[in-house]
Amino acid sequence: MNYKTLLMASAAVLFSTQAMAQDLTGAFSVPGKGQILSDTSVVMGRYKDGLKGGQYDAEDSVIAREILEYGITDNFSVNGTIANEFDTEGHYNNDHNFLYGLGAKYNTRFDDVLFQVAGRYNTYNPKDFNGHTTPERWQKSLGLDLKAGLDLGNGITPYIVYSIDSAVDTAHRPVEQSVKAGVHKYTGKWALDGAVRYAWSKNNKDPKNDTATYFDAEADYYLRDNVALGIFGSYLIDAHDQQVAAGKLHVKEGHEIGIRVKVLF
Repeated sequence: MNYKTLLMASAAVLFSTQAMAQDLTGAFSVPGKGQILSDTSVVMGRYKDGLKGGQYDAEDSVIAREILEYGITDNFSVNGTIANEFDTEGHYNNDHNFLYGLGAKYNTRFDDVLFQVAGRYNTYNPKDFNGHTTPERWQKSLGLDLKAGLDLGNGITPYIVYSIDSAVDTAHRPVEQSVKAGVHKYTGKWALDGAVRYAWSKNNKDPKNDTATYFDAEADYYLRDNVALGIFGSYLIDAHDQQVAAGKLHVKEGHEIGIRVKVLF
């Protein structure tokens, strides 16, 4: 056996760069032309607030969501969403609070600089279902995401996202905005994502912004090239106390955790 040839072949294997499968989990991920991406998730959350120095009320939530995204081209996709927010408290359990959404994404890049524009239209509770007690049945909103990132190579992509959402069917239309800065790492077998998100909202009833800062994280493992299983979460770092008639409203706790499966067809 030619040991010199064997050593050279071994070195070539060790130092060669393998082509990685498509990243299904990054901030700029869209399915290719003619492909369909299924994003199925279940997320549980808790939000606790109350008057400062007084009793705090906790609100728990469980949301099941399915998003189907279709690639019109390699850089442009359309998507549809259906979600159910299960009622875990109150007189009616599981009162079927449905959300339906339509959206689109467009990617472009200049050398290693990445950009994405994404728009969406959502309806929440568009029809009465058994168990509802509130007369305000149909809530509608429009949203927009503007993303920018830098492809540093080796699967590392720092990014920033500006998001805005506004209700379109109420007299006092709340506007929710956020800025998120993070880093995404993809290896072909697993992916990690960590970000800090600063969010604020405002409506005509309250002249002051309601602000909060969160830490978002996600970890995904690729069972196959086209199947990624992930866990994600969000943790409230800090929130601004709101002045209300009875005193200062303080947010004591806010977090969510979920599991997700993404499948590319």
